Amino acid sequence: MTDPQQIVPFYKTFNGKKWEKFNSEKVASLAYARIQGRNALIAHFQNSSLMNEEKWCRPMLFHKDGPNAGDQEPFPVGNNVRSRSGRNRPLSSGSETTKEASPSTSPN
Repeated sequence: MTDPQQIVPFYKTFNGKKWEKFNSEKVASLAYARIQGRNALIAHFQNSSLMNEEKWCRPMLFHKDGPNAGDQEPFPVGNNVRSRSGRNRPLSSGSETTKEASPSTSPN
């Protein structure tokens, strides 16, 4: 969604609604994001310690236009990726075959 005029109708439609289709008690709760826009999100995460996590825990990007719309595109990793205190792991090459039991919950 890129049209700001769609925010209020989207909020009214989904905020506070149950996920009835999935037979779940979960209720949607929407809030404005602190970081707005694709480029700002990329800039925020490309040097984040999150980029040291397993590939399945990292941010994902998708082509938004053209014949590849909806397909995943590579996330640009920055040159100054911060390390996570006590958890210095090398940046994975993308050929991981195992996943950890639970992802880290420590803040960036």
